[in-house]
Amino acid sequence: MDGRVPQALEGFFRELKTRGVPASGVELSEEEQAFPLTFVDERECTPVEDKSWEPIKVEAECEEVVFTAFLDGVQRTIMLPYRILLPNGAQVPLHVAHIAAGVFLRDESGRLYLEPDFVAARLLLLGPFQGIRKAGGISLEGEDVTWDTSIKTFAFTDELNEWIVCDTTFRGTEEDRHERREGALLGDELFKEGLIRSRAQGRVATLRQRLEFAVLAKFRKEHPDDFILVDGPLFFLDKWRRKAANVLGPLLDEPRESLLEDVLLRNAVGLIKTHRLRPKHPEKVVRIGPGQRSPVVRISDEVDIKGRRGELDEEGSYGGAHLTWYTRLRFPEGGFLYGLRGLIRLDVHRITFGIERADALQPETFHPYKPKVDGITQAVWRERWPGIHRSGDSRSSTQIYPIEQLEKALKASLYPRRLLAHLLDIPVSAANQ
Repeated sequence: MDGRVPQALEGFFRELKTRGVPASGVELSEEEQAFPLTFVDERECTPVEDKSWEPIKVEAECEEVVFTAFLDGVQRTIMLPYRILLPNGAQVPLHVAHIAAGVFLRDESGRLYLEPDFVAARLLLLGPFQGIRKAGGISLEGEDVTWDTSIKTFAFTDELNEWIVCDTTFRGTEEDRHERREGALLGDELFKEGLIRSRAQGRVATLRQRLEFAVLAKFRKEHPDDFILVDGPLFFLDKWRRKAANVLGPLLDEPRESLLEDVLLRNAVGLIKTHRLRPKHPEKVVRIGPGQRSPVVRISDEVDIKGRRGELDEEGSYGGAHLTWYTRLRFPEGGFLYGLRGLIRLDVHRITFGIERADALQPETFHPYKPKVDGITQAVWRERWPGIHRSGDSRSSTQIYPIEQLEKALKASLYPRRLLAHLLDIPVSAANQ
C-alpha cells in the first residue's frame, strides 16, 4: 500500500476505533450521492463582446488552435465507519478522501498517452478536529502531521499518496481562519451533519484543484506554449498567489509573484459541464444552435467548482480576469429545443488573448479577439470525436473523449470505496509498506 501513514494518524485511528461509534451508510462515496444544481448562483458578468446575449455565429476563418494535452483531476470521498461521540451527544462523522490529477498528451500521430511524471495523488483525512477537541472529543496532534494550511498543498507531491489532514471546523485554509467564527463547527453546530459533510466535500475539491495546478505547473515547465484543455474552470484565487508562487514560481522560473498566473494559465482552456452559474439571459443561452456560441463576458470569480457540493468552502476573486462563453458540444436527435443538452462553458484567462487590462474591454473594441475565441471554440468542437454515447446518460453529450479516458485512468488509481472506508482496519505495518 503506497503512502506512509504519519505516527500521529496511527494513534488517532487506534483511538477512533476504540472510542468511536460505529456508523452505517458508508457504502457510497459522497460524489455518488449528490447532483449539481442548475442556474442557481448569480455572479457579476460584464459583457465585453455583445450586450444582447443573442447567439453568435462561429466564423470558419479564425485563428487555428489545437489541443495537444488534456488535464483532469478526480476524487473519492468516504465517510469513515466510526463517528466521534461527544459529551453533548453529537456523533461527528469523519471523512477520508483520495485525490489524483494527471495529464494525457497527444503525439503527432494523434495517439493519446499518460505521462507518469505528470500524475500526482494525495490522501486526505477530514473532520472538524478543533471543534471536536474543544467539545471534549479525541485530539489529533503531532509534528509529523501536514495540515491543509500548509504550503505543501500547492506543491507537486513529494511521494505518492502523501497524507494531508484537513480541519473543517472553520471555512477556508488560511492560517488565520480560526478568527472567522461565521459558520464555524463549534459546540452545538457539530450536530449539523449535512454541513459537516458539505464542508468536507468543498475542502476535498479545493485541495484537488490545487493538485491539478501543481500538475499543470509541471506540464508548463516542459510545454510552455502548448494549448491544454482542462476539465473544469481555471479556479485560481488571488489569495492563493503568495503561497503558490513560493512553490510553483521556482519550477516555472518565474520569481515575480504577480506574473505566476500569466505563466501558469496561458493557453489553458477550462471546460465547464455543470451550470450553477446563472447567465443574465438563460433563455437565450439554451437556444444556442449548431455553429454558434454565446457572446463573451468577463468574470472575476467562479461558482462551478468541480467536486463542489453545497456551499463554497474557499471564496475569493481571481487575480486576473477571465473570459467565458457558452457553446454546445453535441445536439439531441430530433427537435430544435436544445435546453441544457450538450451545453458547455469555456473559461480562459485574459493572458491567452494577450490582454493586459481586461477591465478596459468593451464591445466596440473586442473585434481583434474574436478570431481566437472562434479558434478555441472550434478546437473544442473537434474533440467531439470519437463520439461518446450512453443511453439514458445525459452527461455523455458533454464528454470529451481524451478527458473521459484520462478520468477513467485516474479513477482506476484511486483506492476503492471499501478500502477507503476501512483504512483504519489495515495493520500499520502493511499501510507503511
